[in-house]
Amino acid sequence: MAKFKIQKGLTDADMMKNFKEEVSFENTMLTREAEAKKTVIHKGNSQDEFYREFLTEKVETQIGKMLLDIKMEYFKEGEGAFSIQVKRDGKNIVLETAPKKVK
Repeated sequence: MAKFKIQKGLTDADMMKNFKEEVSFENTMLTREAEAKKTVIHKGNSQDEFYREFLTEKVETQIGKMLLDIKMEYFKEGEGAFSIQVKRDGKNIVLETAPKKVK
C-alpha cells in the first residue's frame, strides 16, 4: 500500500478540489429538490402567491392544527365534512366553520 502524506494548512476547498462524488439516489434527489425550490422561488409572480407570503410556516401549521381539531369535533358529532369561510372583523381575521350540506 502506498502511503499518503497529508499536507497541513490546507483549506477545505483545497482538500476537496480533486474529489468527485459518486452519483447515487440520495445525491440525485437532493439535486432535484434544490432545483425544484429554485423554480418555486422564481415562479412566485402570481397574485395568489404574493398573498401567501404573509403566512409563515408557523402560522400555517397553527391554523392547520386548529382546523384538524375542528374537523375531529365535527366527525365525533357525525358530520363528514365542513366548510370554512374567511371574514374580516376590523383588524381581525375570523375563520368560521360549518358542516357541509349534503345534496
